Amino acid sequence: MNQSDNLLVVLDDDKIMHLLLRKRINLLGLVSDLKFFDQASDALNFLSEAPQAVVISDLNLGVMEAWEFLDSLFNQGFQGKFFLMSSSIINSDRVRANADPRVSGFFEKPLSETDLIQILQA
Repeated sequence: MNQSDNLLVVLDDDKIMHLLLRKRINLLGLVSDLKFFDQASDALNFLSEAPQAVVISDLNLGVMEAWEFLDSLFNQGFQGKFFLMSSSIINSDRVRANADPRVSGFFEKPLSETDLIQILQA
């Protein structure tokens, strides 16, 4: 993560995933500012003031799916890096993510330390 990219935002409606990721990310010691959200609308509001953040979003969010979140995020001027994660093994999701230039990477849940290092060094 570059000095200017010291903010990592995680969006996932699964609180257990928040705990797991917080522990893994803190063990790596590569992030100075870490925020978790379980509602896409809350994350969008926060990110409107932090357009350079690195975002990791679950694909399936419940009320607003990740694709709608991604559209809204970039419509409000987001300039950071956006990564998707999913426990889904549906190949079309990976193909769509790889074809979208706004998506910096697609990872399977749960994220490993290797995945997190790759995200944070992107």
